Amino acid sequence: FLKSIQAKTEDMLADLNFLEAWSAVWKIFATAGFVILIGRLAWSAGPLLTSILIALPVNIGPGLLLVSLTQDSVFVVDSALYGLAGGTGVAAFIIVFVRTKFFKNFYLSLLIGALGWGVVTWCLFKSELTIEKASSLVVLSAVSSYILLPKIKQNLDRVATPASWNFLIKRGGVAGCMITCIALAAPFTGPAVAGILLSFPTTLCVTGWMLQSHYGLQFVTETYSAASRALILYFTFCFGVIFLAPVISGPAAIILSFILVAALGALSGYLIICFRKRH
Repeated sequence: FLKSIQAKTEDMLADLNFLEAWSAVWKIFATAGFVILIGRLAWSAGPLLTSILIALPVNIGPGLLLVSLTQDSVFVVDSALYGLAGGTGVAAFIIVFVRTKFFKNFYLSLLIGALGWGVVTWCLFKSELTIEKASSLVVLSAVSSYILLPKIKQNLDRVATPASWNFLIKRGGVAGCMITCIALAAPFTGPAVAGILLSFPTTLCVTGWMLQSHYGLQFVTETYSAASRALILYFTFCFGVIFLAPVISGPAAIILSFILVAALGALSGYLIICFRKRH
């Protein structure tokens, strides 16, 4: 009887390990594919449309989905709440990066921007976070971005050719591995740390690293500035998970919220294209 229980337990653990391994592999390839797609489309799309793509919650979305498979809805809601507040850190990252572009060094601006994100998110741990406080932080980040960021020029000279597939695949693979590691570590850190880690602008960092290598620092700066406006997609996703997860299951809330923001992103892109054609 004991041997039978032990055998069943080992089979369950083996199935669980296989599921985790498959989830990791799937997320690596999915994230890598997304980054590669951005890099290829950036040549013709320009900074504004590219910003909509990188503002989609492709980091916290799949990351929370993996978390929701092993955690209850309360954990998911708390993580999404801290992820929502963590969006303020993302806005700070963008503002600091854009304002330090006079260094003309992508990596230095990236480091200073990450420090700005760290200062903001560290303050989040020092206070008791509620939906009201998180919503206030969202408004504060929107106002700060509007005041402190320059207007988007949209008149950049386009490089002669799009980035090569070999160039994009290498950088996409690195991006996929980085984001997957953060998502897999999140459930072991508690909901607050999980939400903060998943809110880290990983996608912005790795896509910026990829874009600046071929399209230049100014292109990245313009894309980041536009992304600060497109963060509404990120905030909408977090709000959706917070309000839907207690009503329906965590995975269903995450999938439904992601579909919603993807539709909003597609609509925004369509309107931008129509506006360009008219002018």
